[in-house]
Amino acid sequence: MEINQKLKLNDEVIDVLCSVFKGAEILIENDSEIATLYAYLLLQATGIERLQKIVYIIDYFNKNGDQITDKELKNQLGHNIIEIHQQYLEDYFIKYNNDKVFFDKALQILTELITVKDGYRYANFNLYNDKLFSIHEHIVKILEIDGLDYSGVNDLIKSSWKIIDVILKKYISILVNLIWRKIIGNGEIIPICLQKYVIAGYQEIDLINEISHILDNTRKKD
Repeated sequence: MEINQKLKLNDEVIDVLCSVFKGAEILIENDSEIATLYAYLLLQATGIERLQKIVYIIDYFNKNGDQITDKELKNQLGHNIIEIHQQYLEDYFIKYNNDKVFFDKALQILTELITVKDGYRYANFNLYNDKLFSIHEHIVKILEIDGLDYSGVNDLIKSSWKIIDVILKKYISILVNLIWRKIIGNGEIIPICLQKYVIAGYQEIDLINEISHILDNTRKKD
C-alpha cells in the first residue's frame, strides 16, 4: 500500500473515532430532546458505516495485494450497515457470539435510519418514499431483546439510548482492535493517537452486565 494511502486511511480512522467517541459523549449528556437523540443516531450511523468500509478496504488489500476500486466498493457494500457486518465482518466476531443479539439489534436500528432516508448523505433522498422514521418506535426496539428485564423502567427512550451507546462503543472498539492488533491489514495503518481506545478495554465490555446496570439505574424508585 502506498504511503499516501496509509496516511489517508489513518486520517479516516482518526476522524471516525473522534466523531463517534467524543461527539456521542457530548450528545448523550444532553438527552432531553428528540433532536439530540436523532443527531446521535445519525452520527453513529455515519461513523460506523465509515469504519466498516475502512476495515473492509484494509482487509481487501491484505488478501488481494491491491486496492478495491470505488465502483467495486459501492456495488459490494452499499449503505446497509447490518448487511455489511453480516456478510463481511461477522467472522471476526466469533469470540463475541454472546453479544451477537445486541450487535444485530443496534446495527439494525442504524440501518433502518439510513435506508428510510434513502442515503441521507448524498442528497438523493426520495420525496415519494412514504416510509417515516420514528425515533420512539425504533430506539425502544433495543429493549425487545429476549432476556432483557425492563419492567419498571422509568424512561424507555433514555434507557434505550444509553444501551445502544454502550453496544456501539464496544462494536467500534472491536473493529479498531482488528486493525491495531494486525488481525486485519498486517499493520498498514495504526491509529496511534487513539491508542487509549484500544488498550482501555472497550472491546471487553460485558454487555449483559452493562445493560443490566443501565436498566437498574433507570427503574422507578418507590
